[in-house]
Amino acid sequence: MKKTLNIFSINRWYYRLSLSQKKAVWGIVFLLPWLLGFLLFFLKPLIESIYYSFNKVKVIEGGVQTEFIGWENYIRAFKIDPIFNRLVITMVISALPQVLVIIIFSIIAAILINGKYPGRSLARTIFFIPIIMGTEIASTTLVGTDLVSQELVGGRGIEAFSSRIILDVLIHTGLPTEIVGFVSGALNNIFFVLANSGVPTLIFLAGLQTISPSLYEVAKIEGASAHETFWKVTLPMLSPMILVSTVYSIIDRFFKHATMIDGIRYGMIDRIYDIAFRQANYGLGAAMATVYMLVTVFIVLIVSLLISKVVFYYD
Repeated sequence: MKKTLNIFSINRWYYRLSLSQKKAVWGIVFLLPWLLGFLLFFLKPLIESIYYSFNKVKVIEGGVQTEFIGWENYIRAFKIDPIFNRLVITMVISALPQVLVIIIFSIIAAILINGKYPGRSLARTIFFIPIIMGTEIASTTLVGTDLVSQELVGGRGIEAFSSRIILDVLIHTGLPTEIVGFVSGALNNIFFVLANSGVPTLIFLAGLQTISPSLYEVAKIEGASAHETFWKVTLPMLSPMILVSTVYSIIDRFFKHATMIDGIRYGMIDRIYDIAFRQANYGLGAAMATVYMLVTVFIVLIVSLLISKVVFYYD
């Protein structure tokens, strides 16, 4: 009887909450697994890594020995190491334009596969192959491992095609050289854009299916064209999904650029591994890892603040 009363009192407490308070409660509930994982498995190594970055670290019998050296590891990473600066700059410059292309492509793909037409299930399956199989497996399955296929997807075949035909068309349109170069680079990497657009496309597809049909009915009654409906209804309603997808894509692209630069299996993570475990310079490796983390957090924070200013939440 006492147990029943306790459950009843909990239910009564919950139902007294307002809708926004209930959403906050469920937000905390869904956040708890990540929060527990962060506190139990990530927080301690994070603090230790930052601590080691300000010290000269030696592995001794029974543990490690540290000697405080201040900012020396960070100064060496930026001023003495010949590779680290280039890896940081390349990661930022290369990843951000790709994120923009991925987001635009994902929105277009989600709108296309959200429509009602014959073969919609097949189209969705094709777009979601990278999610089901993984990008590496999907790439190997769809393209193949032979030399000719890898050369075509690797850029030479597509690059030649875009350079001779599409690039010529873009140049003759009178567009600025920067825009032509951006579009050409996106076309050269179209397969990888498709392979990395699976999750953002899924997010946008879920967002499209939550838009109330009454909004489109009102827009149609008011005489809005399809173009105006997209800009005034669809895109504002998708703005929260754009924020989520952008943050996800930035982190995803930063990680992949940290493990691969220009198709070569050597990125920032490999450099950190070499410094820390092959050269036994754990302090310098920790400093590089801290910089990598701070750059990622800073970029995500800036982009999130910029996008959040135009995010529209429909209540």
